Order: sequence, then C-alpha cells, then structure tokens
Amino acid sequence: MAKKKLKKKFKVVFTLIIIIVISLGGYIAFTKSDDILSKIKGNSSEGNKTSENTQEEIYPKTYKASLIATGDGLLHNPVYNDAYDAATKTFDFTPQLQYVKEIVDNYDIVYYNQETLFAKPEGPLLSLFPGDSVNISGYGSYPRFNSPSAFGDDMVKIGFNTVSLASNHSADCLNYTDLCVTQSYDFWQGKNITIAGFKPTPDTDSTQNYTIAEANGITYTLLNYTTSLNGLDGYNSSNLINIFDEEQVKKDIEAVRDKVDVLIVAMHWHTGPEYSFEVTEENRKIATFLAENNVDIVLGTYSHCLQPFEWIGDTLVYYSLGNFISNQGDLIDSIGYKGIVGVLATLDITKTVQKDGTSSIKIDNLGADLTYTYNKNHTNYRVVPFSKMTKEYNPNYLEIYEDYKEVFTALDKNINIAPVNMEA
Repeated sequence: MAKKKLKKKFKVVFTLIIIIVISLGGYIAFTKSDDILSKIKGNSSEGNKTSENTQEEIYPKTYKASLIATGDGLLHNPVYNDAYDAATKTFDFTPQLQYVKEIVDNYDIVYYNQETLFAKPEGPLLSLFPGDSVNISGYGSYPRFNSPSAFGDDMVKIGFNTVSLASNHSADCLNYTDLCVTQSYDFWQGKNITIAGFKPTPDTDSTQNYTIAEANGITYTLLNYTTSLNGLDGYNSSNLINIFDEEQVKKDIEAVRDKVDVLIVAMHWHTGPEYSFEVTEENRKIATFLAENNVDIVLGTYSHCLQPFEWIGDTLVYYSLGNFISNQGDLIDSIGYKGIVGVLATLDITKTVQKDGTSSIKIDNLGADLTYTYNKNHTNYRVVPFSKMTKEYNPNYLEIYEDYKEVFTALDKNINIAPVNMEA
C-alpha cells in the first residue's frame, strides 16, 4: 500500500517536473523568439532610422559657373617685338598680361578671340604697314599677320581656356604656305582647351567639329565663324576656316544643341565699317538668326572698338568686345581711343535641375571691367583694367572711362560696370 502511494506520488512529481520543463522550455523559446523578433524589429527600426538620417536628394538642384570674355588678340609687330628677347630668341608676353591675370583667375570659362595666325615662322612675311620696316623674320604684321605662338602659350598660362580662331585675317599667310591654318590649329589643339573656327582636315564634317567642355556641372561648347577673309577667300580652297553660312550654321547648331547646357557662338562679323560704335543691321540680323536657333550667348568681334550689348529674347549678344591687345594706340590722332579700349565682360550661368530630370539655364549678373592697352614709345605694353588705371597710363583716363561706359551700355543699362580707380 505504501509502495502504491509512493509510486503514485512519484508519478505526480514526475508529471509536475515534465510540465515545468515544458513550460520553461516554452518560455525560453518564447523569450528567444521575442528576442529574435525584437532584433528583427530593431533592425527594421535601424533601417528606418538610416533612411531617415540619410538625406534624400533635394530638388531642385542648382549648379553655377562664371564666364569672362574679351576681344581681339591683334598682334602688330611692336607688340611682339616688345615681348622679344634677342639674346635668347624667345618671347615673354606675361608682363603685358599681368593685370588681367589677377581678374581672370576668378572665372570658370575664360574667352578671347585670337585674331592672328600662329603659323611656324618659315619665311620672311614682313609687314606692309607704313613705317613698320623692322620685323622679326618669319612673322608678319598688318596687313598680313603671322604671330608668335608664345602669345597663345602665355594666354593659356594666365587662365584663358576658350578661344575662337576664325577671323578676317585667318587666310593671311595661306598664299605663302597652305600649312598656315593647319599649323595654327595644331598649336591650339595641343593646349587641351576649347577652341573653334578651324577644321583639322578638309574632310572634317563641320557638324562634328566641336568640343564639349564642363564647368561646375554645366556643359558648354563654342562655335565660331567669320564673315570675311579680307578678299583672300580663294585661299581657303581647303575649307579649313569656318565661313558664316546660315544653312551650315543651322546644321552645326542642330548637331550640338541638345548635347550641352550652354551654346556659345563667337562671331567675327565683318559686315560694317571698322571703328564704329554703331550696331549694323546686318549684324543684328545674324544675331537674330542665332537667337532663333537657340544660341545662348553671342560673342562678337571685328570692329576693333567697343559696341553695345543687348538681349534678343533669351539670347545675350555682345556686338563687339573690342581689341584686347593691339598697337592701335598709334591711331589715336585719327580714331581716338577706339582701338585700345576694350572690355572684360562677365556673367553667371545657373543651371536648375528638377526631380523629373528637366533643367533650365539662367544667364544673369552681367558685369564688365573696361580695359586700356598702354605702351610707351612701342615698349612696356600693358593691358590695364580701368579698375587699376592711374594717370601714369593716361592723364585723361577718368573721362575716357565715362565715354566708353556710355558706348558699352547704349542699348542696355542693366550691367555692373566695375568702378574706375579713383586713386591717381
């Protein structure tokens, strides 16, 4: 009887132990599963936090680039003779450019027009300009130019990275050698900058002859045309120089317009008299044609003096940026300061990108620093911004500044002209 009670008691105890073990196991399993769930939830929560803490792309996005542009590099022989070291037979133009460097350093797209060729000095190409009997063999001045390529080296060195090449003087030495344009093109092609106006070969498809560059997330390209070769058009039989032709220009624009944010066209238009402040109807017609074909900026040169700027729709047109450097100070008695007062025109480009991928371009914050090419008896040439001018360079510089400020803003006053230096 006692055994039966003991056995029964054992069964009860055993059963309780089993129940406790099962319960404990279930609790542990439940706890672990809860812990696992907590970890899963925790990971999920951390993922949300990561998502919350990771900044989503904010739209619209904006990108900004700045541009500065000036006119003709017109290298009469006194200009490059001043830069020449006879002992080393080398040229150094950096003293002539020192004041400009301080300004262009601050800009992303830095443009000028190279008026004259950089062909190799293989033969005597002497100036026919009255009084200019002294010249360095192989180089030429007015009216048939061929210039030392060291000027291009030094312009790139101080920051110029966008250069137009097609001008009315582009065929000047083709009657001496048909390699003139090719040699000049090869020089510039080796500079790893944006150039336009010449073709590398006669077979080059004009619609493919462009370079796409980028500045701060904004893509741009330069196209360049001249309307004249000073009667030497027959020497362009190899078709290496871009001559303005509406049909071809339209094709060129269509080929590149959708590939860039900003399309710039440099026009060396020869459709009016030199040294005139007035905008010709022919040039305005060309500018209107370019505006209608969605060009953003037109950079005009040729008249060898400043002309006004204006907007045609959304297209900004500078009719003439004047001369950047030249020896036209010799012409003061006949044309005044027209040939030696130029400009460094500036602007900002803003690209706005929406979430759906669409974008827009805005050009604003127009500015300008007028410039003056100084020399003393054909030595010490300097391009001097009026913001740095003193009486040393011209005792009448304040009056000159006011006169040319009026010329440049004749069609539009909405531009910030850098103040003239008042510390004589």
